[in-house]
Amino acid sequence: MKKFLLLLATVSVLFSCGNEKKRRGIDFAKLKAELNLTADQVEKYDAIVTSFDEDRQKQVVELKASGKMSRKGYMKIMKTSYTKQEVELKAFMNDEQKEATHEYIKRYMPGQSDYSDELKAEIIQTLALDSAQTIKYQAVNQAFTKAFRDAHDHYHGNGEAATMYWNQFNEDRKTALQQIFSEEQFAQYLELIKKESYRGQNEKG
Repeated sequence: MKKFLLLLATVSVLFSCGNEKKRRGIDFAKLKAELNLTADQVEKYDAIVTSFDEDRQKQVVELKASGKMSRKGYMKIMKTSYTKQEVELKAFMNDEQKEATHEYIKRYMPGQSDYSDELKAEIIQTLALDSAQTIKYQAVNQAFTKAFRDAHDHYHGNGEAATMYWNQFNEDRKTALQQIFSEEQFAQYLELIKKESYRGQNEKG
């Protein structure tokens, strides 16, 4: 019985890994439906999305062929490509569309489990952290990221478990930050992170 359960778990992990690429891609069809694009914009949008999608696939194939396929290498391709794609998409958009595109890509960027660098920088600036506080704040964030990644084997392929671990480690982070921030700064922090309240809720495991 134990051998069967172990085999079942192994198959589940392999299936999850096999679908990793599909799960991690950004759904640009969904974004397109939210942007209220003109006919001319739709043509440009579709061309850019298709071009970048084909280029990402080509880069992944080349990475596999090199024998150096890794999660880190894969994520580097994805993040670099999506960042460049955002720039090209925003070139023909109005301000409202640009903002919607930026927020959407930021939210669904593959491998982005923690708050965005953009939000973290805003926190440092808004809270007016001094140099010592900034160093400690960054260290706490790094500890959070490491703890969540180190627990990966416990939640791999299980979205609910991943969310549970994320929330647990995030509460630990808040406790640590209370020791670093003043009461006013901590209150500001809690307000700012509401901008990305979806973090931890869409984990795939």
